[in-house]
Amino acid sequence: MLLGGVGPADEVRFGGTQYAKVVLGDLWDCRPPGSRLREARASGREGDRRFGLAESAHDLSDGGLAVALAESAFGPANIGAQIDLDSDLRPELLLFHEGPSRVLISTGDPRGVIEIAARNAVEATQIGSTIEGRITITNRRSPLVDGSISKFRDGWENALENYVR
Repeated sequence: MLLGGVGPADEVRFGGTQYAKVVLGDLWDCRPPGSRLREARASGREGDRRFGLAESAHDLSDGGLAVALAESAFGPANIGAQIDLDSDLRPELLLFHEGPSRVLISTGDPRGVIEIAARNAVEATQIGSTIEGRITITNRRSPLVDGSISKFRDGWENALENYVR
């Protein structure tokens, strides 16, 4: 599930500084996206009272949705995700924008999460399910990312070595 929604993003309010540096080879006038901290705090407090609703959680503020999914999958259980989004954003914005107040969670009780979020005016969307060994991200069923967790883990663990070669 995605708490806080996909969020708005454009080239100015993207927050994807690592994406800009590595992929584009440049840092542009990149301002952080607007915050919805008050809503996130209210939802978090109520979620805390119903301990156990989220089985895992990862914020999207450091690398965006694709990075959060990958980092969440790097545990010993080798559990990835199959995600389908519904957005008009360009793929690089959808995957890597670092808009605040957004959290990726896994839960066995999506209805409970949606109820808490609705009471606190926080968008909560079920975007997919967990699967073993892979990360697959589509937007309106068009493929964006598909690969084994081991492939992504290798790139993540060896990024510095690959960069300096």
